[in-house]
Amino acid sequence: MYRIGIISLILVCCLACEKEGYDAPELQPVFFEYHYINHAWGYQDHGWLIDREGTIRRFELPMDYNLGTHGDYLSLEQLEHNLGQADSVCGEIGKTVFDQKTDLIPAASEGEIEDIQWRGADMGMGIFSCYRYDPAEDAYQYVLLSASGDYLQNNLSTEAEDLAKWLKGLVEGYFYY
Repeated sequence: MYRIGIISLILVCCLACEKEGYDAPELQPVFFEYHYINHAWGYQDHGWLIDREGTIRRFELPMDYNLGTHGDYLSLEQLEHNLGQADSVCGEIGKTVFDQKTDLIPAASEGEIEDIQWRGADMGMGIFSCYRYDPAEDAYQYVLLSASGDYLQNNLSTEAEDLAKWLKGLVEGYFYY
């Protein structure tokens, strides 16, 4: 009887110590993305990606960029290709903050996406997103956090709102969105 109690206690402790958050694959190349596209009054296509080291890498007029929409899956090769389009480094995220923010990705990926609210035309679109690895698909799920420009659309989870606010704060004064 005593042994059963000790074994039960050990099992409870092991289950209680399970890591929360996002346990990303070691090779995940991209975690967060900002992408702006506008076809009006000349063509604009630029943005940045945050890689696995927390480095913010900017791209301008990428070739054959793999665009995602909420729920789409991109392969490792597609994300690596996108990251390869970056031509400059424009910042770094500290490991503590990076780990805190990546831990929000699983809950953000389960958030409800609100209906599109049309705002106008010729404004282009700025979109904040993140990627979550799905072992069942052996691919990275594109997760919409927020979109603004010709229309507004948001992921309504608290975690997605937190990530979108954080990402927008990273670029204030450096980029427009």
